[in-house]
Amino acid sequence: MTHKEIETIHKEICDSVLSRHIKIAFDKLTILTNLLQIGEWSDKKMELETTYKYMLQYVTLGIADPEQTKIYNQLRISTMEVADHIQEQLMMRESANYTYAQKRIIGQVSFPSEDDILTELTTYNENLSMAGIIEESMNKKDQIRDFSINHEKMTATIFNHFWLTDKYNDQETNLLKMIFASDEIQFADKCIIVSAVTISLIRTFDENKFDLLLEIHNDNDEQVRQRALVGFVLCAYWHNERIKLYDKLTQRIRLLVQQKEVSQNIQTIILQFIKSKETEKITKKIKEEFIPEMAKISPLIQDKIKLNDLMKDEKYLMDKNPDWQDILEKTGVTDKIQEFAELQMDGADVFMSTFSSMKTYPFFNDTCNWFMPFHNHSSVVNFFSENKKFTIFQTMMKSQFLCNSDKYSLAFSLMQMPQNYKEMMMQSVNMESEQSEEIKKEKELLSKTYQKEMISNQYIQDIYRFFKLHPRRNDFVDPFRSQLDFFRLFFFNGMAEHEAILRTIGETYFKQDNYEEAADIFELLLKTDTSSLELYQKTGYSYQRMGNYTKAISYYEYAETLKTDSLWNLRKIAFCYRSIKNQKKALNYYLRAEKLAPEDLGIQLAIGHCYLEQKKYSDALQVFFKIEYLTPNNPKVWRPIAWCSFVEGKFEQAEKYYQKINDKNQHDWLNMGHVALCLGNRTTATERYQKSLTGFSMNTCKFLEVFNEDIPVLVKNGINEDDIPILLDKVQYDITKD
Repeated sequence: MTHKEIETIHKEICDSVLSRHIKIAFDKLTILTNLLQIGEWSDKKMELETTYKYMLQYVTLGIADPEQTKIYNQLRISTMEVADHIQEQLMMRESANYTYAQKRIIGQVSFPSEDDILTELTTYNENLSMAGIIEESMNKKDQIRDFSINHEKMTATIFNHFWLTDKYNDQETNLLKMIFASDEIQFADKCIIVSAVTISLIRTFDENKFDLLLEIHNDNDEQVRQRALVGFVLCAYWHNERIKLYDKLTQRIRLLVQQKEVSQNIQTIILQFIKSKETEKITKKIKEEFIPEMAKISPLIQDKIKLNDLMKDEKYLMDKNPDWQDILEKTGVTDKIQEFAELQMDGADVFMSTFSSMKTYPFFNDTCNWFMPFHNHSSVVNFFSENKKFTIFQTMMKSQFLCNSDKYSLAFSLMQMPQNYKEMMMQSVNMESEQSEEIKKEKELLSKTYQKEMISNQYIQDIYRFFKLHPRRNDFVDPFRSQLDFFRLFFFNGMAEHEAILRTIGETYFKQDNYEEAADIFELLLKTDTSSLELYQKTGYSYQRMGNYTKAISYYEYAETLKTDSLWNLRKIAFCYRSIKNQKKALNYYLRAEKLAPEDLGIQLAIGHCYLEQKKYSDALQVFFKIEYLTPNNPKVWRPIAWCSFVEGKFEQAEKYYQKINDKNQHDWLNMGHVALCLGNRTTATERYQKSLTGFSMNTCKFLEVFNEDIPVLVKNGINEDDIPILLDKVQYDITKD
């Protein structure tokens, strides 16, 4: 059985248990136990199923059991845990997936003892300090680097163990608690271990892992705390239904989220996860719009400012040419730069496209390094120590715009540059740093939570890059492919100020044009707030943008009861009725809108088209002539005036307006043929029909289909119906002859 098939059956078992279809779950579990063929796990499955059958018997006989609910929930938990274990054993035997390949490799290496781990982690900083006072002749740099490499090997070993362990036992749990209780262990080591727990929990449910993340959230270091909370939020979403079965854990979570500060922190993290859904859209926009526009602008600037001449005179090298801004504004690049800057300031992930191709350095071969905080890692520390005259290391450490993963990518790229380019780049980064620091100071004054926001946002971007850019990314279950509808979390309604948080999330979705998610949230809010005009309008607009015009109308019309004669609302209702072909109701609303804005051309055009669709050609003509009066030489009304005139038998008037159209298409030539035919100019009519047929790419069937729709109008205007087929054959013969 393939990896995917095992994974699918396991998911079906868990889904069945969570939806209380236990018989189906046991049937599916039997498939896996038969495949595994290990008696111990077949026996455990049989034991659980036997217990369930006894329960069914008691319920059928009406025997009351005060422990029934507790036993039933424990049976559900145990069934899923057995399914978890069997899945992992089958995967270890059958799967070529990256995770299980790593498990097989690492399983052959003994895990260090608790004492060795704690000794290495707690004495690392002391060892570095001792190495720092060694004489130069004793190779101080090499000594420091050796200490760092040995230490990083240990942290990688710890990371891999806790990432690849399915369920944490008491010994492992106690080890982790001791690590996070120690103030002697550096923050980077703790951050790496938090990530190991997080991605392990995404892969395999474990109550102990959740408990650990909640405990780690109390760590003294903000970096560690924020990573733990981000990991908890993501994993709680991923296992939202399953976690409800664990009473102690859910009670602990509910108490935690009632704290206002924690609730606000979780809100920020949720919004950052939601923004991550826009990363692909932003990346595509940068690649398809921003970069091509910048590429186009380069030769324009060179030609306009005569760059070669300018370079000859060094005196003017530092001057900015005012012509540049003119060029940028004319081409629209200024707007794109402004949009890019606003996205960046709003915390959007604008650098994904820049660094997506820079994750092939050997550093990223170790899974743990995708989550490594940017610090004095052995792979980059020498580079920064050799360039002390620049403050790039401090700059990159403090950058609010680059996540840790991208900082490493940038550092490796700089290391490969020639020295002159390297210095130029570092000077540039240092200049940017000054601006960044100013922005940072402003934000810190405005918000005490800025540091938390920066840490959590960068960490989410690190996680995003792991799941999107890892060479074996298809071997991981990517949580970012899901809806990320965090408002469905079981504890959400228990959060402090949850309705305000829900509204903020809804507005974020709405701003991002994610109308399906926005509508879901707005509908939830309307259950408790039935008097909000804005909520009804935004819900209606969301359904309108989804193409569900009937539902949009229901919300718009309710909004109409809260505030009558809102021009915006009337136009939206009318548009939706037009979209479902109810022209009569659409017209009623457009006429009401006209009273509020009698000279609005958009409304006038819509009224004219409503009359046109209802075949009220005389009324339509009056409207279109009004538009022409208000905006002389308006080409938008020439076609409808010409057509209405023709239908009403005003052939000369129709001919006049068709002649005014410059960009005549196949439909115009067809209609002009009708006009000429009704005026008695059959030769002209034939010529015009031929032009129409040519415009239909000589598709006779399509031409005849459109023509046949107009036959009733031609007959009404005096054309003999029997002449029409003969005339059409003449058109086809003549065009073939030509």
